[in-house]
Amino acid sequence: MYLPMYALHSYKTGSIMGTIHIPLELHIYSCSRNPIAIWTIKHSLSHLGTCDFGTWLPTQLLVVPPGVHVLLIDVSSIPEWPEAVRKWADAGHRTILIVNGGWGTETSELRALHLGVRGIVHISQDFLQQLSEAIRWVALGQLFASAEALDAFYCGTRRLRPQSDMSHLSFREEQVMDLLLKSFSNRRIGAVLGISERTAKFHVCNLLRKLQVRTRQELIEKYGNVLIQPRSA
Repeated sequence: MYLPMYALHSYKTGSIMGTIHIPLELHIYSCSRNPIAIWTIKHSLSHLGTCDFGTWLPTQLLVVPPGVHVLLIDVSSIPEWPEAVRKWADAGHRTILIVNGGWGTETSELRALHLGVRGIVHISQDFLQQLSEAIRWVALGQLFASAEALDAFYCGTRRLRPQSDMSHLSFREEQVMDLLLKSFSNRRIGAVLGISERTAKFHVCNLLRKLQVRTRQELIEKYGNVLIQPRSA
């Protein structure tokens, strides 16, 4: 089952479904080269109410009106989906991957989340229900993926760094540092972590100050070539 990390405990009691609300000015786009998939997705989401539905392909310009924008990417027909995710994340918008049941592994999901994907839905018997839930949560600024991938994203691997340098970093600053080492911009960091670009910039500035480095490049040169190990509980 797929749902945001913070809702895992509430899900066991079955108490969260009634609390999900669709934000105003929600725009949903289907990114697929399969006409049947586009038709199926559009008609299956008609119950979401007043949200707008459109289509978008990576060859098109990204020009959208104000509001919350969620792109549903059919991975099986869009092999260049990573480029589409980067484009939407850099613009401050959100993407959900629709993948076959046997797609990838936990590592594949984790890489997608780090790339900027906000939701991952596997095609299964309850696909339409899962897709609806994913859209609701992602529209609210949350992540939607397997519990294992979310656990690894938030609390899993961390780079092996000198403890004297890292002991005074907050958990959020460690997350920001992981993305800085991947050369993410402030906007992409914000998109991945569900925070504003301004807040991401605030964390980056604090991080550089605490680590006593002047630039992002200096940070990458100092900490970018160390090994990765699981973070202890």
